[in-house]
Amino acid sequence: MTMPRPFTPRPAARNFDAKDAAGGPDLGALPVWDLTDLYAGQEDPKLAADLESLAKDASAFATLYEGKLALLTAGEMRSALERLEARSRLETRVMSFADLLYAQNTSDAGRAKFYSDIQAKLTEVSTPLVFFDLEVNRVPDDVLEGWLSTDAELARYRPLFERIRAMKPYQLSDEVERLLHDQSVVRGAWVTLFDEAMAGMRFEVDGKALALEAALNLLTDHARPRRQAGAEALAKGLAEKQQLFARITNTLAKDKEITDRWRQMPTPQTGRHLANQVEPEVVDALRSAVVAAYPDLSHRYYALKAKWLGLDMLEVWDRSAPLPTEAQKIVPWGEAEGIVLDAYGEFDPRMAELGKPFFERGWIDAGATPGKAPGAFAHPTATDVHPYLMLNYLGKPRDVMTLAHELGHGVHQVLAAGQGELLARTPLTLAE
Repeated sequence: MTMPRPFTPRPAARNFDAKDAAGGPDLGALPVWDLTDLYAGQEDPKLAADLESLAKDASAFATLYEGKLALLTAGEMRSALERLEARSRLETRVMSFADLLYAQNTSDAGRAKFYSDIQAKLTEVSTPLVFFDLEVNRVPDDVLEGWLSTDAELARYRPLFERIRAMKPYQLSDEVERLLHDQSVVRGAWVTLFDEAMAGMRFEVDGKALALEAALNLLTDHARPRRQAGAEALAKGLAEKQQLFARITNTLAKDKEITDRWRQMPTPQTGRHLANQVEPEVVDALRSAVVAAYPDLSHRYYALKAKWLGLDMLEVWDRSAPLPTEAQKIVPWGEAEGIVLDAYGEFDPRMAELGKPFFERGWIDAGATPGKAPGAFAHPTATDVHPYLMLNYLGKPRDVMTLAHELGHGVHQVLAAGQGELLARTPLTLAE
């Protein structure tokens, strides 16, 4: 592993003009992340010190607890969890910094290498801790219940124990589990390849090379020829990458099939259900209800939309078309901020208070800049820092709704942080 590039302190939050940076209308000054609340830069001495601390702590923790969990008192188990929680908080800070830096520009070779190096390093230094979940699943039920019933502080962690023990039927030998842990970095590399390929794609429309977000934006254009041009450019560009994307998908699918087979999981969905903490019957019932409602909702809606648009049949580029009555409006960033915070304030004044720092302190990266990861997300980072939001804001009303949605995650993450690193995270089913 080679050393990261020379240390250059990252400046505080800056702004750019969306007309120049994103090729879109003038949206005003869009915010950019200030990541200095995590680290000053890739060569920040604190980052190097934290990585060294994580490596030493993992070895010391394993020496102290491996092979002994079932013999601990409730107080000793609580101390072990508190130590793991502090470590997890530091590990999350490190990985969040690398993740966010990379998401800003996946085409930057230095950032991509830094991200991969950090991912590999954290996988390496956490290998000594693989034993913990495996041993928790070997603790007799009566011992676990004795801990939780006699120590109120430890009882807070019952949901954590339940999540760990849900994997008990599918747990493999310690040696195989360590192998799967170490190989996770290889699996992650395939995902990174997909992300970089998508972010680097350009789609030609009317002689202009558009990034993915700008091309997708055409699908909501009022002019049907523009929608069609966007859809055809997307189809052509994606077809040219078909071989690469098929290789990535098939490799990841086979990797999952092998892991599921070794774990003897009954269905391909079992792992996702466990991660989402949801029963398969609930998902099946939801799916069945949605499919049964197709004729009354989806089919009826598209038939009405075709009528409103004056078409006999909708093409694929008409699915997201705005209705003829919808105003052709571009929402500048400042106006979007006001709309969202006003709506939050009407719901509860504290919601607006919690949301305001995101706009004021460099917690949002809004522009659709070259190389930026597509889509949008809210990243919780470590519970002793704060979340960051990523958008690809182009000023459409749907972009305002995306801002409101992601800020909702951000506010939730701020409120959940007090639960601590091991309990603050929510499964997808709850978060969404």
